[in-house]
Amino acid sequence: MCSENDVARVCSMLLPLVGIADDNTGGDRRGEAFAAWRRFVDGLAEERPTVLVFEDLHWADDGLLDFVDSLVDWATAVPLLVVATARPELLARRPHWGGGKTNAATLSLAPLSETETAELVHSVLERAVLPADVQSAVLARAGGNPLYAEEFARMVAERGDLSDGGELHLPDSLQGLIAARLDLLPRAEKDVLQDAAVVGKVFWPDALLSVGQDASALDDALRALERKEFIRRDRRSSVEGELQYAFRHVLVRDVAYAQIPRASRAERHEQVAEWIEGRVRGEDAAELLVHHYVSALEYSRASGRDVTDLGARARSVLRDAGRRAVALNAFVNAARFFEASIELTPEDDPDWARLLLDHAQAAMYVDISSDRLLLRARDVLLAGDVHDAARAEMVLGEYRWLRGDHAGSSEHFRIAEGFAERMTDESAKLQVLANLGRFAMLADENERAVELGRPALALAEKLGRDDMRAHVLNNIGVARASQGDEAGLDDLEASREIARRVGGPEYLRSCGNLASCLASRGQLQRADELQREALQVARDIGYEEPTRWLSTEVAIGGMLAGDWKDARRIVDELIPEYETSPFWIEPQTRVCRARMLVAEGAVDAAVVDAERAVELVRGSPFFQSLSDPLAFRARLHAELGEREGAARLLDELLAAWTEKESGNIGFWVLDGWFTAWSLGEESRFQSAIEGVRVVVAWLEAAMFLIERDFGAAATTLEGMGAVAPAADVRLWAGQWLVDQGRPADAAVHLDRAAAFFRTVGAGGYLRRCESLLSAAS
Repeated sequence: MCSENDVARVCSMLLPLVGIADDNTGGDRRGEAFAAWRRFVDGLAEERPTVLVFEDLHWADDGLLDFVDSLVDWATAVPLLVVATARPELLARRPHWGGGKTNAATLSLAPLSETETAELVHSVLERAVLPADVQSAVLARAGGNPLYAEEFARMVAERGDLSDGGELHLPDSLQGLIAARLDLLPRAEKDVLQDAAVVGKVFWPDALLSVGQDASALDDALRALERKEFIRRDRRSSVEGELQYAFRHVLVRDVAYAQIPRASRAERHEQVAEWIEGRVRGEDAAELLVHHYVSALEYSRASGRDVTDLGARARSVLRDAGRRAVALNAFVNAARFFEASIELTPEDDPDWARLLLDHAQAAMYVDISSDRLLLRARDVLLAGDVHDAARAEMVLGEYRWLRGDHAGSSEHFRIAEGFAERMTDESAKLQVLANLGRFAMLADENERAVELGRPALALAEKLGRDDMRAHVLNNIGVARASQGDEAGLDDLEASREIARRVGGPEYLRSCGNLASCLASRGQLQRADELQREALQVARDIGYEEPTRWLSTEVAIGGMLAGDWKDARRIVDELIPEYETSPFWIEPQTRVCRARMLVAEGAVDAAVVDAERAVELVRGSPFFQSLSDPLAFRARLHAELGEREGAARLLDELLAAWTEKESGNIGFWVLDGWFTAWSLGEESRFQSAIEGVRVVVAWLEAAMFLIERDFGAAATTLEGMGAVAPAADVRLWAGQWLVDQGRPADAAVHLDRAAAFFRTVGAGGYLRRCESLLSAAS
């Protein structure tokens, strides 16, 4: 049962959907609104099977598409069917809606057959027969397009009966047919339709009055156009207190708009924009205002008008639309709006530098080279407001971190921390502290991450910022878990749940970081589920950075679990992209591929990837970046008998691990053990293990190896789902047992290793198994 307060809260969140309250889905309230909408729909479906229909979803903004995404993904326990109609271009924005999306199916409608086209025409005209030549011409031109057939039938109805052999000239295109219908309209009705076309697919009578329509004749014209099926009246309006109409089809609107002389479009767009500013809710108006002011600006320029004032207004609404898109986590649109605003803003304008900062912060999720504009404004920002200066340094540092320049990023973070001490705006200070904590956590400065996180968490709670609570709990959770404090996993679960309600990038980080901590503890299956879930969300929303990162994590999970075909496909697609767009997880991507390459027998190619991985992380202060490349390249040196190279990299690995006492544990620990074993340095490796506060399955497997209990090590790994590392262990076991003169025991391990390598096509290691089996016999 819901309390009265719960009911009131849900109702308040539903009001924007029916256009009778201010939209409150921006910023940190978006997740709360989505949760309320889902709760309402879930309640309907719990009471009885429910069908929810979205028509023309290709017109929806990203916020609504995100809600539909979340509804389909999470409302799985109730009898709910969501039906959406849309043009194919929707798939350009949400490509995974075209197939492969969980709990979803796509149905593409084929063109009408000639019989179906004729039936549609006859139905609209309410007659069974048309003259043969007319019907033949319609079928030839319609091409199965139902709108052409409908428009033809309506034109016939408007021009009169053809049964007496009257002549009818049919345009070849649908647009031509619509234009012919428009030409039949009385002048007053055509003027109303053209003015409505300026407003948009949806329009309001009061907006038409703003562009000069006669109030006394407007109602009659609208009724006539509705009767002739050019427009329809909507049951609900998105503008409170206003009737709302819509074009029955966007092509009618497009043709009507195209008939307006270009010279008069500018003035009409400007008039409509002014009406919108006075009547439409501020947040809802953002993209509408962009359309009208930018259109007015373009047509004014083309006609030679002075655009000084219009340009200033256009750049202002573009900036506002960018901020609105950020609040909705629609970063592709946000970057586009900010870029357009920047193009209209001179560098000596007081807002120029801050606008570049807004753009860089939004574009980070879709293009990690987008700091090039911010770099131009850095000196201006550093000389100005301390809050903007701190933000700029954090943003520039994050861009460099994302491209793998970890040493360079640290300098920006250091400068930002100095600014933080002087910040008085609590919201801005919260963002800086939270991100400083995040990068401290990534650098394995776990105690410092927690120290930064505690005051940031208190500030987030004070300000009611759930998005930042999720962010800070994410940082604290990883830091605590890395120190062996299992309560850190609770922090991560809490972060994920909050981020799930709020939406946006933090949900991806929460899933990914929780998955990494679980993978370190050997919970590979749940880690893989979390990573795949987050990857799907990242792809749907179009976030570049999380998509690359999570794709690599999924590939690594597939490699560990023995799904090498999918893992190879992913890394082979990612690595060529890094040639033109450097990215922080490239070293791990290359190590993932190199592991499979060396097992397949492509040793030279594996060495190339391994060397490149080490080169990329050289000098990084982030141990989680160093561990895989250093450990795997050291192992490869050891496998090839290159003791000097193996020893050098083992020294680097152990020095960094001992300094950081990192709990970021994975396959690399086994690589490190193999190298130490090959060099007779196991005691040093064991000392490093004993210095780590966290006890996880990977370390248990490594200790079993030190004790020469290969069977227990392999069984531990297999129990985790790490079947590929287990096969490596059994191969090493076979080699050692053959050397120990225990061929029967060696054969047990080698047979199981060979079976795995055969399954994944790892010919190089399979041949080694077979050679050892031959020696054992």
